[in-house]
Amino acid sequence: MTSLFAAIDSETLKNVALGLSGGSIIIGLIMMKVISSVAGKLVSMAFFAALALGVFSQRAEIVSCVDAVKSQAASVSSLETTCNFFGQDITVKVPLPAK
Repeated sequence: MTSLFAAIDSETLKNVALGLSGGSIIIGLIMMKVISSVAGKLVSMAFFAALALGVFSQRAEIVSCVDAVKSQAASVSSLETTCNFFGQDITVKVPLPAK
């Protein structure tokens, strides 16, 4: 099965996940202003907080996947590995530090 992200840099993927997490909190706060009922505010804020937490936890999964690859890597300048992001297998390019 092909993934949405064919091959993406690990830093870019971490930044996208962090941006999505922050964006969902901002949208949740905007929805708090727009929605007039208390129940609607609570439901929308719970939804966007759960979304932010889910995206942030996926970011943590990517970080741990990249760290595991870096610790096992040989002396090459870049390595591609497959990590899981929201149930999708994606190919991540992991830049290795120069020795």
